[in-house]
Amino acid sequence: MARDNVAITYSPYNHKFYQGSHDRDGVDFSRDQNMTPIAKLNPELKMGEGRIEPIHYETFRQAERDYRQGNITATSLSNITVIQLLDEVIRRQWRDYAAINAVRRVPVPKLQLNIPITDKFSASKKVPELQEADQKSNNFTQAQLRLWKNVVSIYESDESRLKATIEPLSFEIDQASGALAKAANEQIVTEIETFTAAAKGDWGAMNSDGDFSARNPLDDIVDVISTITDNHFRPNVLCVHPRVISDYLSNTFIHAATRPDDLQMSGNVYDLPKVPTVKTVVDVGFTNTVATLFDQSTVLLGEGATVAEAFRDPYRGADGYVIRQFLQPLKTTNDAGRKMTGVSA
Repeated sequence: MARDNVAITYSPYNHKFYQGSHDRDGVDFSRDQNMTPIAKLNPELKMGEGRIEPIHYETFRQAERDYRQGNITATSLSNITVIQLLDEVIRRQWRDYAAINAVRRVPVPKLQLNIPITDKFSASKKVPELQEADQKSNNFTQAQLRLWKNVVSIYESDESRLKATIEPLSFEIDQASGALAKAANEQIVTEIETFTAAAKGDWGAMNSDGDFSARNPLDDIVDVISTITDNHFRPNVLCVHPRVISDYLSNTFIHAATRPDDLQMSGNVYDLPKVPTVKTVVDVGFTNTVATLFDQSTVLLGEGATVAEAFRDPYRGADGYVIRQFLQPLKTTNDAGRKMTGVSA
């Protein structure tokens, strides 16, 4: 455990770990000015294969010297400990949640970012000879990302570590990553489900004889696709609760011809049977009576820094970590999606 009060900041913008807490206004991770990068994360690699690549080598060399000298309270060694903790949180965070697969992830170098959004217009078709085409111009608006923070605090007493037969910190890290992911997942789901509602019918309902489905889900989906496409967007993601996708797959209009596809579906993200141009994202966080179809490029997840601070409470005999994650999901336009309601009951 870390014994000194130290802080490390991770930026998804450039996958770097920085010394200190850089979660205040005015910090720009696109440049390293006034900040000391310690290491870089290679997320595609595993531990032991260069996942954490030193940048500020003196920090790592000093940690090695402190370790050989038995100086476990040195700040340099604490820095390495906090980097490892942050890496574990980042690596484990999204394993149990799927909503993040439905959005476009945007690394934000500061705590705020303005993204220009333009309206859509149509081309003039079959313009006759010597006739002027209609004049077109864009109207620009600003989609404003203003990141907020989700926070988890880990606190371990000396007694809990001395009594335990296992290292409690590893379990605390697992809980921390899960708590941060759950909070972010709920916020993403809430933003996705703000699209305009389109009333449909129950995909799981049967006819009076009970031998065939009473409603064809493809009629509802194609209708919504037509609406979104007319708005000059390309719907490519369907977000559903497990109950909704169960009603869809068991619908006789769907499964009668696609039963073999069931064997090819695994996990929470896969192509929607009968509509292969649409990716299905299944998560228990979505409302269990709706299905939201939209253009993925129009729902953003602004990702800022993740900051971990380690501290020692000598009066209570405890070590602690505080992890702060900055993010914000944002729907940039309401024309790019529809929330189909009443599709499961």
